[in-house]
Amino acid sequence: MKHFNNLLAAAALSALALPATAQEIIKVGTFVAEQSTGVAKVIKPWMEAVATETNDVKMMPFWGGTLGKNPFKQFELVQNGVADVTWVLPGYTAGQFPEMGVFELPFLFRTAEEASVVGWKLHEMGLLTGFDGVHLVGFFAAEPNALFMKKKIASLDDIANMKVRSVGSIHASWLESLGAAPQTLSSAEMNEGLNRGTVDGAIQGWTGMKTFKSLPLVDQAYVVPAGAIPFLLLMNEGKWNSLSADAQTAIMSHGGAKMAQMGGDAYTDVGESIRKDVVAEGRIEVVTPDQATIEKYAGKAKTVHDAWIAATPNGQAVYDTAVKLLVEMRGAS
Repeated sequence: MKHFNNLLAAAALSALALPATAQEIIKVGTFVAEQSTGVAKVIKPWMEAVATETNDVKMMPFWGGTLGKNPFKQFELVQNGVADVTWVLPGYTAGQFPEMGVFELPFLFRTAEEASVVGWKLHEMGLLTGFDGVHLVGFFAAEPNALFMKKKIASLDDIANMKVRSVGSIHASWLESLGAAPQTLSSAEMNEGLNRGTVDGAIQGWTGMKTFKSLPLVDQAYVVPAGAIPFLLLMNEGKWNSLSADAQTAIMSHGGAKMAQMGGDAYTDVGESIRKDVVAEGRIEVVTPDQATIEKYAGKAKTVHDAWIAATPNGQAVYDTAVKLLVEMRGAS
């Protein structure tokens, strides 16, 4: 009997030592390094904030392409569950997210905050599609792109017949409207092209140029709002459904609208800092056209806007809603 009681006591102590619930492991992967703006300023703070609110999940980071280096395959990785959460660029997943092209339209968005907040609101309104097999944790965007040129230009007219890197089809359409030859390249391929002289310039943001060490390869930044690059933080749908209600609440309380604002602010701050450093260094010529010039080229780009609307199911509704949201945001600022 004494031996039996000792066994009961030992079993009780063992039970007390066990956690109340087993933690669900969540593999968070990105194809870019830990030091990149999106990871350091958005994804890691989100992971840390979730960890303070729930013990139901344990986030395991896999930075720098540990779960898959190809930027064009990130959606497949999370959809198939190779990664539980990953950072996806819609422009690298042709045809999957048709309405996302609105963010690439030149001269529409002025800041990272505008693109980020409008993006999440469009999702909440059910106007963004393509999320098959995944759950959208967060939407954020980089600061609007500029043209970073190896061959200097005096105006946008000068890029006619030049080979310029584009991220997605909308950027490509705009470049074609200016007479340029768009080259759809990843950031690594862009660097190789700039280094070898097989491309004359690139559409990219300040943060992207810094992250991918591309600034030493160009001699000019021609600063016009050449569309924004949207980012999606996606979770495998099966993994999302397996989580407790507490874990889901913690994940989304720091995702969603909060991540949109955080991401927009982060990219604005970092982008401005990089630009100031470039100006101070003085090697790269930074050209910022006056408002009249920007309005001139914005008017010319209207044909690209109209073509995207016509080619996109529900494109008119998405475009009109985005414009309405932008007017509201700008009126409130």
